[in-house]
Amino acid sequence: MPNTTNFNWPTPADTDLVKDGAAAIRNLGNGVDTSLVDLKGGTTGQILSKASNADMDFTFITPNVGDITEVQAGTGISVASGTGPIPVVTNSMATEITAKGDLIVGTGSGTFDNLPAGTNGHTLVADSSTATGLAYAAPSSGALTLISTTTSSAVSTSVTYSNCFTATYRNYLVNIEGTQSTSSGFMQIQMRASGTTQTTAYYGSRYQVNTGGTGYSVGQGNASSWEICDGSNNKFSIQATIMTPQVGKVQMYTRYFTRNGDTGGIQQGFIDTTTSYDSMVFLFSGTFTGTVSIYGYGI
Repeated sequence: MPNTTNFNWPTPADTDLVKDGAAAIRNLGNGVDTSLVDLKGGTTGQILSKASNADMDFTFITPNVGDITEVQAGTGISVASGTGPIPVVTNSMATEITAKGDLIVGTGSGTFDNLPAGTNGHTLVADSSTATGLAYAAPSSGALTLISTTTSSAVSTSVTYSNCFTATYRNYLVNIEGTQSTSSGFMQIQMRASGTTQTTAYYGSRYQVNTGGTGYSVGQGNASSWEICDGSNNKFSIQATIMTPQVGKVQMYTRYFTRNGDTGGIQQGFIDTTTSYDSMVFLFSGTFTGTVSIYGYGI
């Protein structure tokens, strides 16, 4: 008796007698019934799934809600197994980070790279010559850069800030915040060069003062220091700009305010010498408690 090609179901031969037809049809039906038994059963909502690699071997299963049939890779995502049953996906932008301070930076359309942290104190700048278009670099000498901060407690008469002026910067900003122990007397600044304080009468200035609502203007010439703040009230804030101390013909501009009263003012000054100054002295009455911060800027 011949059989079907794919499932080997029995069929009648061309030479079989008619009386054998019923048996042949029964055998064929039994073969089909046996082969399709796995398609029987199941419940509403279930789906048919292959149970093994064998022909006609199926089972009914209940699918998980939200099943993903496939995950494909894209920018920032790599896929090791896209079809699962649990897809294996990696955030390749995150794995590009290998050390503290790393940045992920675009290198083009849909591409990126790791930019390692720069040297302490350096800043991030645009740089078209690099693959990322960015680079870490030392701050421009034209930027405001902190040179030193000094905190003093009840020091007497004066404080010297040595080697705070160099050829690296053309101009300097000096912030002075503090108190003096006496209720009278001006705060002053003197310039120094190579360990020697300039006390000769080369200092000149003019300042405008407002005290108790009364304003007045004072000129100062051939003095031995710049009087930068009227210390008639002992708490004060001073901001002084000192220009070109390294190239001579020094100019100075200050703003100040005394907080125990209503005294404030501005001052413009100069030193008419060609000396290259590297340091400064801050003078006061009694003792000084406070902080002095010096910043450089301008090449």
